[in-house]
Amino acid sequence: MVAEIKQRLNDIQIDAILESGNLEELVQDETFTPFPTVFNTERPDVAVGNLLEGRIALLVDGTPNTLILPTTFSQFFKAAEDYYQRFDFAVFMRLIRYFSFFTLLLLPSIYISVTAYHHEMIPTPLAINLVAQREGVPFPVVFEALLMEVAFETMREAGTRMPRAVGQAVSIVGAVVLGQAAVEAGIVTAMMVIIVAFTGIASFTMPGFTLATSARLIRFPMMLAAATLGFYGVIMGVILLVAHMSSLRSFGIPYLSPFAPFGFKHQKDTIWRIPFKKPTTRPDMKNSVHHDVSSSSSQSSQK
Repeated sequence: MVAEIKQRLNDIQIDAILESGNLEELVQDETFTPFPTVFNTERPDVAVGNLLEGRIALLVDGTPNTLILPTTFSQFFKAAEDYYQRFDFAVFMRLIRYFSFFTLLLLPSIYISVTAYHHEMIPTPLAINLVAQREGVPFPVVFEALLMEVAFETMREAGTRMPRAVGQAVSIVGAVVLGQAAVEAGIVTAMMVIIVAFTGIASFTMPGFTLATSARLIRFPMMLAAATLGFYGVIMGVILLVAHMSSLRSFGIPYLSPFAPFGFKHQKDTIWRIPFKKPTTRPDMKNSVHHDVSSSSSQSSQK
């Protein structure tokens, strides 16, 4: 694997590498995918922990980010704090992160599906409440959701670009004021504001922020699928996402491993983190590689 990475670095034809993100795009297996296949971190303890697990670190002079290769899906849900506290609390927080990821990805589309197509799935008191809220709203629920999600992303970006001293305050005040004003003006419902706010909060729970960015991007096509076919569109979108993720490789390692292909003995540090007294072996990635490294090398040379 080290030889493969060195070969890919030698094959790069570019004038300059300004940041580690440039190197990430040049060495990864798959370019046209919304999911990150290279993990990056600024923490030395995280980089050293991945080195001890058999992964490889790439450093770029002048940038604080370290690229970790190969990368799997479960790696983006692990925080350094998981190893500094009791294992049971670490497992609980990882479950919260997985729940937050699926909330970020699916909650707006599920709400659109239920309110637009599957009214029978809503309890009657809640359905009456939702109908009463939507009585004065002139827009369909999908346009309402898209409007609020775009507004939230705009405020998030504005808070990032503003000076640090005022950015957070302006973004919070803007979200509260605009949400309240939009509800009072009859443009959106209060339930939609709650859905968008909870979705936005869920995006901040994942240690791997690049995966949260991918989920923020994917949720828009999922909302359109829900507006077109209801729950059928959501299920089709999830099936396509899982199929695409199953086809991804990170330097020969299946992206969804050790979930798919499933390995019971490799579940020591995925969703669960067993006590330090129990694990006696490091994660074994070489058994998942087979001939994928050589095939990816030939593909990269052909490209």
